[in-house]
Formats: sequence, structure tokens, C-alpha cells
Amino acid sequence: MTEKSLPVRLKNFVLTMGAALAFVYLFLPFLTNSCGVLSRMSSYLDDNGIDPTRYYYTDVAQVKEGEDYLRFALEEK
Repeated sequence: MTEKSLPVRLKNFVLTMGAALAFVYLFLPFLTNSCGVLSRMSSYLDDNGIDPTRYYYTDVAQVKEGEDYLRFALEEK
């Protein structure tokens, strides 16, 4: 396998990062705003303070209620 020169690798890296950033910050917001269902979901998440980037939703009120219910149900037995 031939190794590419540093300028070629840097050019490929910059192009790849540019494409990824354009996809995330240009295409996806455009898609969200142009599709009614996605726009409503985005508004709902913003209005309820839900951060969709979190892996665990520990700060959502409904999760807290569910945790309290499970804790109460398990402590009874």
C-alpha cells in the first residue's frame, strides 16, 4: 500500500471535515425546517426542554416520575 503525502492527506481531511460540518449544520437544519413532522418534533423538544443529544434523559420530568414509581414499587416488596 502506498502512503500518501502530507499535503494530500491534509486536503482529504479538510474536505471530509468540511463535508461533515456542511451536512450537520446546513443540510440537516434545512431538512428539519422543510419537513412539517420534523419541524413539529423539533419545536416540541425545544418547548419541553428535552435535549435530544443526551444519551440518558435523567433531567426530564417524566423520567423522574418513572424512577420514583419504580423505586416505590420495588421498596414495597
